[in-house]
Amino acid sequence: MISRRILAASIAVVLAAGISGCGEVDQTSKTQKVYAGKKDERAYDNKVFGSDKQKWESAMVQRSRTQNEYLRTDQK
Repeated sequence: MISRRILAASIAVVLAAGISGCGEVDQTSKTQKVYAGKKDERAYDNKVFGSDKQKWESAMVQRSRTQNEYLRTDQK
């Protein structure tokens, strides 16, 4: 008699714990966040390149060539 009550109580506890784990918590932000930093600029919009994208791209190609170990070493 007592073991049936204990078994029924333990089943009820397990079911209650299982059902409580099924809830979904809202994960969206409640407030609208605004970016407070500075406006992003393009990499070539500066005094060095004078807003010339082609000049910036050629400078990046040249820079990558000087950083390539296979091109820097003298292999013949």
